[in-house]
Amino acid sequence: MVTVPNTKGVYIINQGNFGFGNADISFYNPDSVLGANNPVNGLFKGVNGYSLGDVAQSMYIKDSLGYIVMNNSQRINVVKIPSFKNVLTISLLHAYPRYFLPINDSIAYVTELYQGEIHVINYRTGALVTQITGVAEWTEQMVMNGNNVVVEEQNFDDTTFGSLAVINATTNTFMQRYKYPGGNINGMVKDAQGHIWLALDEDSTALIPASLCCLNSDMSINKVLVFSLGHHPNNLCIDGTGSQLYFFDTDIYTVATSSNSVPTTAFSSVNGQNFYALGVDPVKGDVYAADALDYVQPSRIYRYSSSGGLIQSFAAGVITGNFTFNE
Repeated sequence: MVTVPNTKGVYIINQGNFGFGNADISFYNPDSVLGANNPVNGLFKGVNGYSLGDVAQSMYIKDSLGYIVMNNSQRINVVKIPSFKNVLTISLLHAYPRYFLPINDSIAYVTELYQGEIHVINYRTGALVTQITGVAEWTEQMVMNGNNVVVEEQNFDDTTFGSLAVINATTNTFMQRYKYPGGNINGMVKDAQGHIWLALDEDSTALIPASLCCLNSDMSINKVLVFSLGHHPNNLCIDGTGSQLYFFDTDIYTVATSSNSVPTTAFSSVNGQNFYALGVDPVKGDVYAADALDYVQPSRIYRYSSSGGLIQSFAAGVITGNFTFNE
Protein backbone atom coordinates (compact mmCIF):
# COMPACT_ATOMS: atom_id res chain seq x y z
CA MET A 1 0.00 0.00 0.00
CA VAL A 2 1.10 3.56 -0.64
CA THR A 3 0.62 6.57 1.56
CA VAL A 4 -2.35 8.38 0.06
CA PRO A 5 -1.74 12.11 -0.38
CA ASN A 6 -4.30 14.20 1.48
CA THR A 7 -3.23 17.58 0.13
CA LYS A 8 -3.64 19.62 -3.00
CA GLY A 9 -1.08 19.07 -5.70
CA VAL A 10 -0.36 17.69 -9.13
CA TYR A 11 -1.55 14.38 -10.56
CA ILE A 12 0.95 13.22 -13.17
CA ILE A 13 -0.59 10.99 -15.84
CA ASN A 14 1.87 8.33 -16.97
CA GLN A 15 0.71 6.69 -20.19
CA GLY A 16 2.92 3.63 -19.94
CA ASN A 17 3.93 1.63 -23.00
CA PHE A 18 1.23 0.70 -25.52
CA GLY A 19 0.16 -2.90 -24.97
CA PHE A 20 2.11 -3.32 -21.71
CA GLY A 21 -0.63 -2.29 -19.27
CA ASN A 22 1.85 -0.29 -17.19
CA ALA A 23 0.02 3.04 -17.01
CA ASP A 24 -0.31 4.69 -13.61
CA ILE A 25 -0.63 8.01 -11.84
CA SER A 26 1.96 9.87 -9.78
CA PHE A 27 1.14 12.56 -7.21
CA TYR A 28 3.41 15.46 -6.37
CA ASN A 29 2.94 18.00 -3.59
CA PRO A 30 4.82 21.22 -4.48
CA ASP A 31 4.47 22.52 -0.91
CA SER A 32 6.37 19.58 0.56
CA VAL A 33 10.13 19.24 0.81
CA LEU A 34 11.09 16.75 -1.87
CA GLY A 35 11.69 13.43 -0.14
CA ALA A 36 11.23 9.68 -0.38
CA ASN A 37 7.44 9.96 -0.44
CA ASN A 38 7.14 12.92 -2.82
CA PRO A 39 6.24 12.25 -5.51
CA VAL A 40 4.10 9.20 -4.84
CA ASN A 41 4.56 6.96 -7.89
CA GLY A 42 2.33 4.02 -8.78
CA LEU A 43 -0.54 5.64 -6.90
CA PHE A 44 -3.47 3.80 -8.50
CA LYS A 45 -1.98 0.32 -8.19
CA GLY A 46 -0.67 1.05 -4.72
CA VAL A 47 -4.14 2.02 -3.49
CA ASN A 48 -6.33 -0.41 -5.43
CA GLY A 49 -4.06 -3.44 -5.62
CA TYR A 50 -4.34 -3.90 -9.40
CA SER A 51 -3.02 -2.17 -12.48
CA LEU A 52 -4.74 0.89 -13.90
CA GLY A 53 -4.55 -0.48 -17.45
CA ASP A 54 -3.18 0.35 -20.87
CA VAL A 55 -2.33 3.93 -21.90
CA ALA A 56 -3.59 6.58 -19.48
CA GLN A 57 -4.37 9.46 -21.82
CA SER A 58 -5.77 12.18 -19.54
CA MET A 59 -7.47 12.92 -16.23
CA TYR A 60 -10.21 15.37 -15.28
CA ILE A 61 -11.16 16.31 -11.71
CA LYS A 62 -14.73 17.33 -10.93
CA ASP A 63 -15.78 17.88 -7.33
CA SER A 64 -14.22 14.99 -5.39
CA LEU A 65 -13.85 12.55 -8.28
CA GLY A 66 -11.08 12.00 -10.81
CA TYR A 67 -11.92 10.66 -14.27
CA ILE A 68 -8.93 8.82 -15.77
CA VAL A 69 -9.34 8.24 -19.51
CA MET A 70 -7.76 4.92 -20.50
CA ASN A 71 -7.21 4.91 -24.24
CA ASN A 72 -6.24 1.34 -25.12
CA SER A 73 -8.20 -0.17 -22.22
CA GLN A 74 -11.36 1.44 -23.67
CA ARG A 75 -12.69 2.77 -20.40
CA ILE A 76 -12.71 5.57 -17.85
CA ASN A 77 -11.63 4.75 -14.31
CA VAL A 78 -13.34 6.97 -11.74
CA VAL A 79 -11.45 7.47 -8.50
CA LYS A 80 -12.31 9.19 -5.24
CA ILE A 81 -10.12 12.19 -4.41
CA PRO A 82 -7.95 12.07 -2.35
CA SER A 83 -8.13 8.37 -1.41
CA PHE A 84 -7.76 7.33 -5.09
CA LYS A 85 -9.99 4.31 -4.57
CA ASN A 86 -11.64 3.21 -7.82
CA VAL A 87 -15.39 3.78 -7.33
CA LEU A 88 -16.71 3.35 -10.87
CA THR A 89 -15.48 1.99 -14.19
CA ILE A 90 -17.13 3.38 -17.32
CA SER A 91 -16.75 0.93 -20.19
CA LEU A 92 -16.45 2.28 -23.75
CA LEU A 93 -16.32 -0.90 -25.82
CA HIS A 94 -14.63 -0.60 -29.24
CA ALA A 95 -13.69 3.01 -28.42
CA TYR A 96 -10.27 4.59 -27.92
CA PRO A 97 -11.08 7.58 -25.69
CA ARG A 98 -8.85 10.67 -25.37
CA TYR A 99 -10.32 13.54 -23.31
CA PHE A 100 -13.27 14.00 -20.94
CA LEU A 101 -15.36 17.18 -20.51
CA PRO A 102 -18.47 17.52 -18.30
CA ILE A 103 -21.09 19.73 -19.95
CA ASN A 104 -23.60 19.73 -17.07
CA ASP A 105 -24.15 18.02 -13.71
CA SER A 106 -24.49 14.51 -15.18
CA ILE A 107 -23.42 14.44 -18.85
CA ALA A 108 -19.89 14.48 -20.27
CA TYR A 109 -18.36 14.30 -23.74
CA VAL A 110 -15.43 12.00 -24.50
CA THR A 111 -13.30 12.41 -27.62
CA GLU A 112 -12.05 9.51 -29.71
CA LEU A 113 -8.97 8.36 -31.62
CA TYR A 114 -10.48 6.22 -34.39
CA GLN A 115 -14.28 6.11 -34.50
CA GLY A 116 -15.28 9.53 -35.85
CA GLU A 117 -17.71 10.23 -33.02
CA ILE A 118 -18.00 11.93 -29.65
CA HIS A 119 -19.16 9.62 -26.86
CA VAL A 120 -21.88 11.11 -24.66
CA ILE A 121 -21.94 9.50 -21.23
CA ASN A 122 -23.74 9.88 -17.94
CA TYR A 123 -20.67 10.19 -15.76
CA ARG A 124 -22.64 9.56 -12.57
CA THR A 125 -24.02 6.17 -13.63
CA GLY A 126 -21.46 5.20 -16.28
CA ALA A 127 -24.14 4.73 -18.95
CA LEU A 128 -23.51 5.54 -22.60
CA VAL A 129 -26.22 8.05 -23.62
CA THR A 130 -25.50 8.48 -27.32
CA GLN A 131 -22.77 9.19 -29.84
CA ILE A 132 -22.34 12.37 -31.86
CA THR A 133 -21.31 11.76 -35.47
CA GLY A 134 -20.13 14.15 -38.16
CA VAL A 135 -16.80 14.90 -36.49
CA ALA A 136 -13.37 13.87 -37.77
CA GLU A 137 -12.14 10.33 -37.18
CA TRP A 138 -9.69 11.60 -34.56
CA THR A 139 -10.77 14.21 -31.98
CA GLU A 140 -8.77 15.64 -29.11
CA GLN A 141 -9.29 18.44 -26.58
CA MET A 142 -12.55 20.33 -25.97
CA VAL A 143 -13.64 23.67 -24.52
CA MET A 144 -17.07 25.07 -23.66
CA ASN A 145 -18.11 28.09 -25.73
CA GLY A 146 -21.46 29.33 -24.44
CA ASN A 147 -23.97 26.51 -24.97
CA ASN A 148 -21.68 24.80 -27.46
CA VAL A 149 -18.60 22.61 -27.22
CA VAL A 150 -15.63 23.27 -29.50
CA VAL A 151 -13.71 20.12 -30.42
CA GLU A 152 -10.16 19.94 -31.73
CA GLU A 153 -9.94 17.68 -34.79
CA GLN A 154 -6.93 15.92 -36.31
CA ASN A 155 -6.81 15.40 -40.07
CA PHE A 156 -4.95 12.51 -41.70
CA ASP A 157 -5.24 13.37 -45.39
CA ASP A 158 -5.45 17.13 -45.87
CA THR A 159 -3.05 19.09 -43.68
CA THR A 160 -3.49 22.48 -45.38
CA PHE A 161 -5.84 23.47 -42.58
CA GLY A 162 -6.59 22.80 -38.95
CA SER A 163 -10.22 22.16 -38.11
CA LEU A 164 -12.60 22.52 -35.20
CA ALA A 165 -16.00 20.90 -34.82
CA VAL A 166 -18.73 22.74 -32.93
CA ILE A 167 -21.28 20.65 -31.03
CA ASN A 168 -24.65 21.83 -29.75
CA ALA A 169 -24.45 20.77 -26.09
CA THR A 170 -28.21 21.08 -25.64
CA THR A 171 -29.17 18.64 -28.41
CA ASN A 172 -25.87 16.67 -28.55
CA THR A 173 -25.58 17.24 -32.30
CA PHE A 174 -22.84 18.30 -34.69
CA MET A 175 -23.38 21.88 -35.87
CA GLN A 176 -20.52 23.06 -38.05
CA ARG A 177 -16.85 22.64 -38.93
CA TYR A 178 -14.45 25.59 -39.04
CA LYS A 179 -11.12 25.50 -40.89
CA TYR A 180 -8.04 27.64 -40.35
CA PRO A 181 -4.95 27.85 -42.60
CA GLY A 182 -2.02 25.71 -41.54
CA GLY A 183 -1.42 22.16 -40.44
CA ASN A 184 -3.13 20.25 -37.66
CA ILE A 185 -4.04 21.86 -34.35
CA ASN A 186 -1.60 20.94 -31.60
CA GLY A 187 -3.40 22.36 -28.59
CA MET A 188 -6.42 24.51 -27.76
CA VAL A 189 -7.14 26.69 -24.71
CA LYS A 190 -9.57 29.43 -23.69
CA ASP A 191 -8.35 32.74 -22.25
CA ALA A 192 -9.80 35.14 -19.67
CA GLN A 193 -11.60 37.14 -22.37
CA GLY A 194 -13.35 34.05 -23.73
CA HIS A 195 -11.12 33.84 -26.79
CA ILE A 196 -10.13 30.38 -28.03
CA TRP A 197 -6.44 29.95 -28.87
CA LEU A 198 -5.09 27.33 -31.30
CA ALA A 199 -1.54 26.16 -31.87
CA LEU A 200 -1.61 25.55 -35.63
CA ASP A 201 1.27 23.55 -37.08
CA GLU A 202 2.89 24.60 -40.34
CA ASP A 203 2.12 23.04 -43.73
CA SER A 204 5.62 22.80 -45.17
CA THR A 205 4.38 21.60 -48.59
CA ALA A 206 2.05 24.56 -49.08
CA LEU A 207 4.52 26.88 -47.30
CA ILE A 208 1.91 27.90 -44.74
CA PRO A 209 3.76 28.81 -41.51
CA ALA A 210 2.73 27.74 -38.03
CA SER A 211 0.76 30.18 -35.90
CA LEU A 212 -0.97 30.90 -32.64
CA CYS A 213 -4.50 31.73 -33.75
CA CYS A 214 -6.91 33.65 -31.50
CA LEU A 215 -10.64 33.18 -32.17
CA ASN A 216 -13.66 35.16 -31.13
CA SER A 217 -16.65 33.39 -29.58
CA ASP A 218 -18.31 33.24 -33.03
CA MET A 219 -15.24 31.30 -34.28
CA SER A 220 -14.02 34.20 -36.42
CA ILE A 221 -10.33 35.08 -36.27
CA ASN A 222 -9.44 37.79 -33.78
CA LYS A 223 -5.68 37.81 -34.50
CA VAL A 224 -2.91 35.49 -35.65
CA LEU A 225 0.64 35.35 -34.27
CA VAL A 226 2.69 33.93 -37.15
CA PHE A 227 5.97 32.03 -36.93
CA SER A 228 8.60 31.79 -39.63
CA LEU A 229 8.77 28.45 -41.47
CA GLY A 230 10.35 25.60 -39.56
CA HIS A 231 8.44 26.07 -36.30
CA HIS A 232 6.03 23.56 -34.73
CA PRO A 233 4.22 24.91 -31.64
CA ASN A 234 2.52 22.18 -29.64
CA ASN A 235 1.21 21.24 -26.19
CA LEU A 236 -0.46 24.65 -25.86
CA CYS A 237 -1.33 25.55 -22.24
CA ILE A 238 -2.55 28.65 -20.41
CA ASP A 239 -1.96 29.90 -16.87
CA GLY A 240 -4.61 30.27 -14.18
CA THR A 241 -5.20 33.95 -14.95
CA GLY A 242 -6.01 33.10 -18.56
CA SER A 243 -3.50 35.66 -19.81
CA GLN A 244 -0.24 33.79 -20.47
CA LEU A 245 0.24 31.03 -23.06
CA TYR A 246 2.90 28.32 -22.83
CA PHE A 247 3.94 25.82 -25.50
CA PHE A 248 6.73 23.63 -26.83
CA ASP A 249 8.61 24.51 -30.00
CA THR A 250 11.62 22.31 -29.23
CA ASP A 251 12.29 24.67 -26.27
CA ILE A 252 9.57 25.94 -23.91
CA TYR A 253 8.11 29.32 -24.85
CA THR A 254 5.60 31.68 -23.29
CA VAL A 255 3.69 34.66 -24.67
CA ALA A 256 1.00 36.95 -23.26
CA THR A 257 -2.45 36.75 -24.84
CA SER A 258 -2.22 40.52 -25.31
CA SER A 259 0.84 40.14 -27.55
CA ASN A 260 0.72 40.60 -31.32
CA SER A 261 3.86 38.62 -32.15
CA VAL A 262 5.37 35.24 -31.33
CA PRO A 263 8.13 35.06 -28.71
CA THR A 264 11.75 35.00 -29.85
CA THR A 265 13.39 34.05 -26.55
CA ALA A 266 12.80 30.69 -24.87
CA PHE A 267 11.24 30.43 -21.43
CA SER A 268 13.52 27.43 -20.90
CA SER A 269 15.91 25.71 -23.32
CA VAL A 270 15.53 22.04 -24.12
CA ASN A 271 19.12 21.09 -23.14
CA GLY A 272 18.86 17.70 -24.85
CA GLN A 273 15.61 16.75 -23.15
CA ASN A 274 12.78 14.93 -24.93
CA PHE A 275 9.90 17.14 -23.79
CA TYR A 276 6.57 15.32 -24.15
CA ALA A 277 4.04 16.95 -21.80
CA LEU A 278 3.50 20.45 -20.44
CA GLY A 279 1.27 21.88 -17.71
CA VAL A 280 0.83 25.11 -15.73
CA ASP A 281 -0.28 25.20 -12.09
CA PRO A 282 -3.41 27.43 -12.18
CA VAL A 283 -2.78 28.82 -8.67
CA LYS A 284 0.99 28.91 -8.17
CA GLY A 285 1.88 29.60 -11.80
CA ASP A 286 4.64 26.97 -11.78
CA VAL A 287 5.33 25.27 -15.11
CA TYR A 288 5.76 21.49 -15.37
CA ALA A 289 7.50 19.78 -18.28
CA ALA A 290 7.97 16.04 -18.73
CA ASP A 291 11.02 14.52 -20.40
CA ALA A 292 9.99 11.11 -21.78
CA LEU A 293 13.68 10.12 -22.13
CA ASP A 294 13.73 6.88 -24.17
CA TYR A 295 10.02 6.03 -23.58
CA VAL A 296 11.07 3.07 -21.43
CA GLN A 297 12.66 4.66 -18.38
CA PRO A 298 10.51 6.65 -15.93
CA SER A 299 9.95 10.18 -17.22
CA ARG A 300 11.83 13.07 -15.64
CA ILE A 301 9.64 15.97 -14.48
CA TYR A 302 10.97 19.54 -14.40
CA ARG A 303 9.20 22.18 -12.32
CA TYR A 304 9.93 25.82 -13.19
CA SER A 305 8.87 29.08 -11.57
CA SER A 306 6.78 31.47 -13.65
CA SER A 307 9.99 33.39 -14.35
CA GLY A 308 11.65 30.33 -15.88
CA GLY A 309 13.95 29.26 -13.06
CA LEU A 310 14.22 25.52 -12.39
CA ILE A 311 12.83 24.72 -8.94
CA GLN A 312 13.03 20.91 -8.84
CA SER A 313 13.25 17.80 -10.97
CA PHE A 314 12.16 14.28 -10.11
CA ALA A 315 11.22 10.91 -11.62
CA ALA A 316 7.60 9.95 -12.32
CA GLY A 317 6.26 7.00 -14.36
CA VAL A 318 6.79 5.75 -17.92
CA ILE A 319 5.86 8.31 -20.63
CA THR A 320 4.28 11.14 -18.69
CA GLY A 321 1.69 12.55 -21.08
CA ASN A 322 -0.43 14.97 -19.04
CA PHE A 323 -0.70 16.92 -15.79
CA THR A 324 -3.88 17.49 -13.78
CA PHE A 325 -3.89 20.05 -10.97
CA ASN A 326 -6.00 19.60 -7.85
CA GLU A 327 -6.23 23.11 -6.42
